[in-house]
Amino acid sequence: MIKSQFGLVKILTVLTFSISALHAQNDADIFKYSKTYHGGSARFEAMGGAFGALGADISAVQINPAAMGRFSSSQFSLSMSPLVASSSADFTETNTKALKSNFVIPSIGLVFTKDLSTKNKGDMYSQFSIGMNRIANFNHRTVIEGQQFPSLLDNFMGQANGYYPEELATYFPFTTSVAYEAYAIDYDPDNISYYSGLSLTDDLNMRREVINKGGINEFYLSYSRNRMNKLYYGASLNIRSYNSEEKYIHSEDLKVVDSIFVGFDYTYSLKTSGTGANIKLGAIYLVTDGFRLGFSFHSPTIISLHDKWTADMTSRFIYGKVSLGQDLIPTGEYKYRMTTPLKAIFSTSYVIGMSAVISGDLEYIGYQMGKLKSTRDITYDAYDFKLENEEAKLRLTNAINFRLGAEFNIQQALFLRAGFSYYGNAYKKTEDVDPIPDLGYSAGIGYKKDRFSIDLAYVNRQLARKYYPFAGSEIATTRTTLNSIVVTGTIRF
Repeated sequence: MIKSQFGLVKILTVLTFSISALHAQNDADIFKYSKTYHGGSARFEAMGGAFGALGADISAVQINPAAMGRFSSSQFSLSMSPLVASSSADFTETNTKALKSNFVIPSIGLVFTKDLSTKNKGDMYSQFSIGMNRIANFNHRTVIEGQQFPSLLDNFMGQANGYYPEELATYFPFTTSVAYEAYAIDYDPDNISYYSGLSLTDDLNMRREVINKGGINEFYLSYSRNRMNKLYYGASLNIRSYNSEEKYIHSEDLKVVDSIFVGFDYTYSLKTSGTGANIKLGAIYLVTDGFRLGFSFHSPTIISLHDKWTADMTSRFIYGKVSLGQDLIPTGEYKYRMTTPLKAIFSTSYVIGMSAVISGDLEYIGYQMGKLKSTRDITYDAYDFKLENEEAKLRLTNAINFRLGAEFNIQQALFLRAGFSYYGNAYKKTEDVDPIPDLGYSAGIGYKKDRFSIDLAYVNRQLARKYYPFAGSEIATTRTTLNSIVVTGTIRF
C-alpha cells in the first residue's frame, strides 16, 4: 500500500483522545499515543497517581520503578473498574450529549520480595515485579449536530476537480470515489466539473456520531532494591499494547425545495494496533523518616503501528436509498513507526507519623520530541515523514503535568484518600486544539487488615477539545467527562 494513497483517508477531527487529518500520519497521532495518564489500583487512583516518592503500591511502578523498593513483603493485586464517558458538543448554537460505558481491568500485578538483610551488606530487600497498568482509555462517544453550510460534499467535489470519474478510485478511493459511486455527486463533462443536489443558499442539518474504542496497556517487568531503608532504586522494562478503533458516521439532511436528493450518510472507520517498548529508571531518598524525594526518567517509547481503514456511503433520494456494493467499498492499510517523547518526573512526599501522607509529582514531557518514522516492512513503501515531523514540531509544545494526593488514617485499619491531577496542553494555544488542561479529581477509601486489603476509588477526569469536522466547516467544542469506580483487592504473602 503506497503512502500517498493512505494520505487521502484521514478527515480532520480533533476529539478528546484522538485527532485525524486529511493527510497522512501527523501530529495527531503523536498527540494520541503520547498523552498518557495515570491508571491503576484504587489507592493509586484515589490519590491522583502521586506516588513517585511514596511507593509501596502495585501501580506506582508506572511513575517511578523505585517505588517498588518500598515493599517489604510479597503481594498480589487485582483491580476492576466500570467506566462511563459522558460527552457534550456545542456546534452552531446546538448542544448535543452522548454516553458510552465499558468495563476494564486497570491494574494487575505481582511483587516478589526477597529479604537481603541477613547478608549484612546494607541491602534490606529486593523486589521483582510483573504486571500491567492501563495508562490510556479511548472509549467514548460524541455526537455533533447542528445546521450549517457548506457540506462535506463540497470538500469531495473540490478534491476531484481536474480528475475524470474513472480516476477517482485510484486517487480518492475513500472520499470522492464513494460519493460518486453512491450518486451523492455527479460529473458534468461539458464543464469538466462535479456537482451535487446541494443548494448554495439553504443550510443543511449535519449530524456526526463519533465512536472511539480501545486503550493503551503497559506491561512491565521491574527490579528494585532497598538500601538501608534510606535509598530505594529500581528499573523497569515496559511493553505497551496499543488498540484503537475510531469510527464516525457523518449524516447530512439537505433542506432543498423540490430536490430529489434528500441527504447522505458517510461512514469512515480506522483501526490501529501496535506494540511499543521503553525503560524507566528511578530513585527515592528519605531525607528524614517523614520527608522523601523521588526522581524518575522514562525513555522515549519506540512503537510499531498498523492502520487499517475503510469508508462507505449511502445516498438518500425521495424515491429510496443508493448504497455501495460490497465490491465498491474500499479498504486500505499501512504500517509505520513512532517515537513518543521522554518524561522526567520529580516527586516529594511527607508522612505525618501514622496519621497522614501528602504527596506530589511534577512531570515534564516534551511533545515536540515525538517523531514519526517509516516502516521497516518491505511490503509497504518507505516514507521519511520529514514534512509531518516538521509540522508537528511547529504545532506541539512541551508540557508540565502535576499530581497531588493525600491519605488520612482515620482508624487503625481504615483510610480516606483524595487526589488531583493536571495534564498540561500538548498543543500550542495558537493551534486551538486542546484549549484547557485536562483535569482529574479523585477520592477513595481503603481497609487494610493483616494480609488483606480492599480499596475503593472514584475518579472524575475532564477533557476539552476543539473538533473540526472538515475544511470549511464550523468548529465544535467538545467536553468529555470520564467517571470511573475502581475496586482493588490485595493479598500479601
